[in-house]
Amino acid sequence: MDTRSRAAHRRWAVAAMAWTMLYVASKVDYAVRERLGVTGGPEVGPASYDTYGPGDVAWAQGSNAGVGLLGIALLAAPLLPVSRRLPRRVLAAPLAAITLLALAGGIGMIARAITSDVGGMLFGAYCLIWAALIAMTTKQVATRTDARRKTSSTSLTKIGDPL
Repeated sequence: MDTRSRAAHRRWAVAAMAWTMLYVASKVDYAVRERLGVTGGPEVGPASYDTYGPGDVAWAQGSNAGVGLLGIALLAAPLLPVSRRLPRRVLAAPLAAITLLALAGGIGMIARAITSDVGGMLFGAYCLIWAALIAMTTKQVATRTDARRKTSSTSLTKIGDPL
């Protein structure tokens, strides 16, 4: 991977990680305040709290923050030197899955906000931007060139191997 494509890959991944941190921060804030929902998301009615026991809302929101941190770890993985030893699809597949989840969440949230009065348009838009950032990171991972393979094929050519 040349320096420019590596820098582009880093930019998309870092932007996606920073955007994901906004979700994590929202979930931590909601956990501390023992509130259901997410910043900019649909309104959560009082009846939604009925199924939770003492401290369960904070636990649930803390768990959601943990899922966000896992997403950040997956976004950071392609930036690690060891990732060059892994097949592209091993890194791209989970990122593609996260992209689809964020896209579906964004579309669903916006559709719900348009068709009802519960709100959530802001978080829907957030999810669409999130999906785009993760998609660009996924694209960078899926189209990267493996420097080791490139070097070995170049050296084989140099010694006259027909491959």
